[in-house]
Amino acid sequence: MKKYAFYISGNSGRLFKFIEQADTEVHNQIKIVISDKMIPEELQKLLLEKGIRYLTYEYSTLKGNNNREKNRSLSDLILKQLVEFGINYMFSFGGHILSGDLLKKYCWRLINFHPAILPMYPGRKAIDQAVEHGNTLLVGNTAHFMDEGVDTGKIIMQSVIPINAFMENGRDYDIVLDLQVEMLNRLIRIINNNNLKVDKNGNVIVIGGNYTEAAFFPKII
Repeated sequence: MKKYAFYISGNSGRLFKFIEQADTEVHNQIKIVISDKMIPEELQKLLLEKGIRYLTYEYSTLKGNNNREKNRSLSDLILKQLVEFGINYMFSFGGHILSGDLLKKYCWRLINFHPAILPMYPGRKAIDQAVEHGNTLLVGNTAHFMDEGVDTGKIIMQSVIPINAFMENGRDYDIVLDLQVEMLNRLIRIINNNNLKVDKNGNVIVIGGNYTEAAFFPKII
């Protein structure tokens, strides 16, 4: 049975929604949730109810004189927990750039979720970037392996939604971000079945995935 961890920042509404709809088998696979901010009480309660451990490293108190040094400290603390719990994969909804030995020892096993169709719009406020730069068709999400850069790792999976669905609901970010919950469901099934592979050239392959089907927007009924 694969063992999973999560790194989060802030409210982490996506993790809450994922755990809320996941089954007991998946709950048992999640060995620890690591946050760099105080975890909201509602999420704490849900984690306790499902028997999932959680740990907070308050970012402002971490060792280091600048963000780069604090990020390294956070990465080292996360690595310690991953090793202690024998974690196979960690999923990230966190807000800080991880680095150092964590990236080396967990190469191809750290998966980040970013609210944009990468490589477009890396970094913060990605959905707003898409709107402000005149993207008139689609917004979406990317699950990718983490590397030393900012949202530059190899892409595993993407989800898209017409931008009108976002704009016509008053910029409802949940319409976009909630797609990450289904992406996470699919990724865990893929990993549990050993269907996520990286070849010798660093190409990411989902065994059994369809990479040829097209989608058309607007959909003509």
